[in-house]
Amino acid sequence: MKQYNIKTLLKSMRVPFLILTPACVFLGYSVSITTTDKIQYLDFFLLLFGALFAHISVNTFNEYYDFRSGLDIKTTKTPFSGGSGALVENPEAANTVFFVALIPITLQVAGVSV
Repeated sequence: MKQYNIKTLLKSMRVPFLILTPACVFLGYSVSITTTDKIQYLDFFLLLFGALFAHISVNTFNEYYDFRSGLDIKTTKTPFSGGSGALVENPEAANTVFFVALIPITLQVAGVSV
């Protein structure tokens, strides 16, 4: 995979915002340890990784479909809206971003069915 595609993928995943996922999961964990005697740590880690996979998938699907619809080109970007601009800068990576969006959601769904 080309280096510029990796940069585009990481920007499409919106890595700085992924910290929100463990923060929310750990909040739930904090509440659960005050209300129960035993924590199932395997379930906790499956939940954490499943939530992280879902978040990555949502971010990359959003990036892909906003690019395909033309919304990314029309929107004024801010740190919290308008997408990352990764596919506007590197449109050749659109199919790669879409494929990468499928991987984490597939892992997340596979984890749920286990």
